[in-house]
Amino acid sequence: MYREIEIKLKAKDLNTLEIKLKDAGCVFSEPINQYDVIYSEGENSGVRPSGKAKEGHLAIRIRRENENIAKLTLKQQKSGEMDNLEYETKVDDAEAVHRILEALKWKPQLEVKKIRKKGMLGEYEICLDRVDGLGEYIEIEKMVEENANPQEVRKELFEIIKPFGLSEPDEETRGYDTLIYQLNQK
Repeated sequence: MYREIEIKLKAKDLNTLEIKLKDAGCVFSEPINQYDVIYSEGENSGVRPSGKAKEGHLAIRIRRENENIAKLTLKQQKSGEMDNLEYETKVDDAEAVHRILEALKWKPQLEVKKIRKKGMLGEYEICLDRVDGLGEYIEIEKMVEENANPQEVRKELFEIIKPFGLSEPDEETRGYDTLIYQLNQK
């Protein structure tokens, strides 16, 4: 089983950052329109996406990409929102999956809309995101063994991103779902 550990950083100028990453050998996809619906179990808004999640808590989403691809994802939180066991699969019928989740008492809680470009820099996945209502971000992630030390991996990720002008003060430790939830509560 693999574990996804990532860091997310607020980007000041995503276009310039993309050029620097391309110069370093990162090849990006065409823009991907992503529309996520995040579900919580029953009336349980005390876990993600509220920002009160703890290790072991679950988040389920249905993601539609470019209106022709749908994926079901389950994330089980480990040490924080950017450290999860992740299970994902393509689905043929997102509406049927929505009905299944509702029958299991999982309710849609919020939506996240973004335009993403994905790329690889060596073994690291890089995502450049423009998120409706939140702004511009970069995510860098690494898939590791389940027993990996998250602090060591985070340290490694910051070393990779440092030459591009980003560092710990730029980090956002909350997921987009939590950020949108907290924005909507204001």
